[in-house]
Amino acid sequence: MLEAELIAFVKRLVKDMASLPEHSMKIQLLGRRLASLEPKEAAVVLNAFYDKDSEYLIDFRKAKALMADPKEVVSAIGKEKSRLIYLASLDLDLQRVGRFFTDLPPHKKGISGYDKEEEAKMEFLTLGERRALSKGWIKDKLDRLLSDPDPIVITNILNNPRVTEKEVLKIASKRPNSPNIMKLISTHMRWGLRYAIRKALVQNPYTPPRIALGLLEFLFSQDLKDAATDGSLHPQVRMAAKERLQER
Repeated sequence: MLEAELIAFVKRLVKDMASLPEHSMKIQLLGRRLASLEPKEAAVVLNAFYDKDSEYLIDFRKAKALMADPKEVVSAIGKEKSRLIYLASLDLDLQRVGRFFTDLPPHKKGISGYDKEEEAKMEFLTLGERRALSKGWIKDKLDRLLSDPDPIVITNILNNPRVTEKEVLKIASKRPNSPNIMKLISTHMRWGLRYAIRKALVQNPYTPPRIALGLLEFLFSQDLKDAATDGSLHPQVRMAAKERLQER
């Protein structure tokens, strides 16, 4: 694929993704288009999303945000084709694309749970009761549910109109935390786009590296510097932050 054809392909892909209403539809379209290409072409197309010139185009930024959880994209492309694109990225020395397909465990492992005495009282409620409360309007109850380990409770909280960025930051910053909870936040249509939330996810060593690596692309230089020197983060995340700084 010639450079002009590549640019036209990527712009058309981004435009078509922007026209779709649902997150899942955008991911499926991205997966189908990439799967239709030769592995090296697909790797080059993915790398185009990380081009610094694309950062100032709002549709490119939105498309890049969809890739915060690479597992969704890999699933849409297909396991074998994803493997071939990954190998092509290594051959072409496209490091960001290579990391995109590398599934690394969180630097620290843990589970969500109540760790304060006042919050721990919620454990005496049944799961059904906690799920019902997470949809409600009682602010005090919602605050106590922020550490709940159940993904459905957290999903309800993220979708609850009473919840503000302050509460979501508490969830994203909580240590220890579970990969599923961090994924829910990073891919949320509202909260996953907030800068403070993205930064908190990158700074949390319990965030899966795949997600943190994707979110690094959105951080300001000072926050990249902090990530590059934070010994609690995964080495790949620190290395990627340093590389991102060198490119600016």
